[in-house]
Amino acid sequence: MKKVRVIKLGGSLLTMPNLKQKFQKWCRENPHPLTLIIVGGGPVVDAVRQVHQANPLSERFAHWVCIDLLRHTARIAHEILGNVDLYETKDDLQQPFSGSKVNSPTPIIAIVQVGTCFARMYPNMGLPESWDVTSDSLAAAFSQMYAAEELVVMKSSDAPGDNLDLELLADAGFVDPYFADLAEDIDQVRFVNLRAFK
Repeated sequence: MKKVRVIKLGGSLLTMPNLKQKFQKWCRENPHPLTLIIVGGGPVVDAVRQVHQANPLSERFAHWVCIDLLRHTARIAHEILGNVDLYETKDDLQQPFSGSKVNSPTPIIAIVQVGTCFARMYPNMGLPESWDVTSDSLAAAFSQMYAAEELVVMKSSDAPGDNLDLELLADAGFVDPYFADLAEDIDQVRFVNLRAFK
């Protein structure tokens, strides 16, 4: 199987005016033959949190509504970034691993609808249906599913402090409580403040 790099593109970055230029520049400076992108919820999911604060929703219901909304943030990111593929089905997701694309010299960069792997009818990688599970953990679980050699978590801020201990980052609220356990088996995990990237 072709080696995979997963990028978690934070939903908050969708409001960054020069997202396309910065993302493309980062990819040029950090080339990889196959990059699969999971897009977070950002302000779209935050709106559901605001509804929940005013009119409490069951956690299970809110969890799946937010995952459904990630379909739309993926499409928005696809429209913004341009020149990337969008995989919306399981069959789409098999494309880079079969046929002529397996040995393609051209790097493949594609956004993946996270709902292709996380839906009510599929196992949820042991993750609870809870507000505590964010797209960071979904990206880490997706990285496990596809044996990714690297997970790059792109956010709008730097990780707190100099210590990149995943448990400490979870304690600080930089990633969710389930991220560290899911990410510990990935060969390389790094965090990129894309807003600060020059």
